[in-house]
Amino acid sequence: MPIVVAGEEAIRVGSRMQANQDIGNDVIFLIMATLRRRCHPTLAHDLPRMAVIARLPVLSPGDGTDRYSEDLRHDITFTVNEIARRAACSQPLALRIGSYSSVLDPEAYARAFPESYFSPTSVETSKEAQGASLEQRVADSCTAVVYAKLPLDNVHAWQCAALRRNARVAIFRVCHTEGTLPAQAASHIQRLIDAMPLTCQ
Repeated sequence: MPIVVAGEEAIRVGSRMQANQDIGNDVIFLIMATLRRRCHPTLAHDLPRMAVIARLPVLSPGDGTDRYSEDLRHDITFTVNEIARRAACSQPLALRIGSYSSVLDPEAYARAFPESYFSPTSVETSKEAQGASLEQRVADSCTAVVYAKLPLDNVHAWQCAALRRNARVAIFRVCHTEGTLPAQAASHIQRLIDAMPLTCQ
């Protein structure tokens, strides 16, 4: 059974999610983080921490203006809490928020995060994760190195996506194999970045 949130708040939120994909991504992130906090209290901070590490544009102003008015923030908070309260912890989540509908898999979303932030309904296991859980990746100091060099907050041409993803995987490997030799690792990492076209760096 889908979770239907049909009050005035949800109608306004659903309309904004349909009109603006960035708002949709933000609301889904908040739903996933809130549900994770309820269902897995010991892992409650992993999604927000990874969002910061990867420099995701969560709740960021759009085009230099704040797209989240106080009223919209209130509506989103109400809607997110209502969904998290009613959702089951161990199965995919079918949602209807006003006129917006989606089917989400919280566990798959977490496994593929932070990439799943940008494609929450069609997630695949992250190639960058290298088989590690979200909890392990957040605790891994090399994760911060990777996203410091190639964050997810910048907008790049679609042709850059695979190049940057492959470079992140390579940086992870360099960090783990040469982590005891900072100067050597830094030089190797910089060569990996320099090998990409300037528009993708």
